[in-house]
Amino acid sequence: MARPKLSFVIINHNYGQYVGQAISSVLSQTYRDLECLVVDNASTDGSRDVIGRFADTDPRLAFEYLDNNLHQMGAFLHVLDRLGGELVCIVDADDFLFANFAALHVQLHCDCPTIGATSSGVLETDHSGRPLSSGFGGFLHRKAGRPFDPRQTKSDHMILERRELELLWRQSTVIEPHEPGWHWSPGTANMYKRRYLVRCKPSRAVVSNAATDNYFMPFVHALAGSACIDLPLSAYRIHGSNVHGAQISMPDLRTFSKAAHLRSRARRSAIVRELASRARDFVSTHGRAFWSLMDAPSVPDGVPLDAYFNDPVIQDILHDHLDEILAACGEAETREALTARMGQKGYKNFLASRTLKKSSAG
Repeated sequence: MARPKLSFVIINHNYGQYVGQAISSVLSQTYRDLECLVVDNASTDGSRDVIGRFADTDPRLAFEYLDNNLHQMGAFLHVLDRLGGELVCIVDADDFLFANFAALHVQLHCDCPTIGATSSGVLETDHSGRPLSSGFGGFLHRKAGRPFDPRQTKSDHMILERRELELLWRQSTVIEPHEPGWHWSPGTANMYKRRYLVRCKPSRAVVSNAATDNYFMPFVHALAGSACIDLPLSAYRIHGSNVHGAQISMPDLRTFSKAAHLRSRARRSAIVRELASRARDFVSTHGRAFWSLMDAPSVPDGVPLDAYFNDPVIQDILHDHLDEILAACGEAETREALTARMGQKGYKNFLASRTLKKSSAG
């Protein structure tokens, strides 16, 4: 059996001072079975000159220059169908990888063939790459899940030397799909099985500047579970222009802005829309666990289910796709599931507002 091919996607917009190091760090991986697609989102800062220096330097490199800034999610969806790897890592252009990043992630995917994603620790650095702290470790320190049991692996892939393999096993945790919480480091630190990205790829437009991890990690985890590596395998650069983490992370303290938190929460509603609009598809593979998938967007923020499902944004999505949900789950199961999440009063109000909307539309 061949080793899995890995696709790196580096998405850049005006990070000319950093993107060269990101590309070099991918090409320096000890795991060699990879391709790297560099996508430039209409940069105006000289990024393309930096990227252009890598042309014809490595056959594993390819480039995509966009005329318009599609932002991270839009750029990734633009190229997803072209990726040839079984595994995918989306690299922020201001981050960089340590040389063993790919090898450890790929090994864990081979050892845990049913999981959808892996996440590793990061080393926070300043703009020049000098270490600041080991960030986001609180997400990975086995607050959830179970230690990886090497006796359960059936993989015949020995990507790592024995000592490094045993270190990986000691530092890895497997988290089942039903376990709540945000368990993962941001962005670059995550690696997905491509088939799950395709499975939950939004069929409708999502907020274009949504972060890919904010949408894909909770969704992929809900579908297949995930595993975490409690070792820093990449650098997360803090330079003042970060979209979310512009400050050093601190345990149990949210260091991104309230506005960013609310944006992330709103964008995760796209998961509910995708599930509701394709309910029959997901019920065919997950049965009654469909409702656990529907709960997934509320979990990272610790929002109670009744508050989440009574949110007007979520209720509008449910109104739009209730016929699809009923076709997938039946009236009795749908009523039971929504009542459990909205409460008796909330469900009655939901039905009343649906009736009112229908009469207004008629």
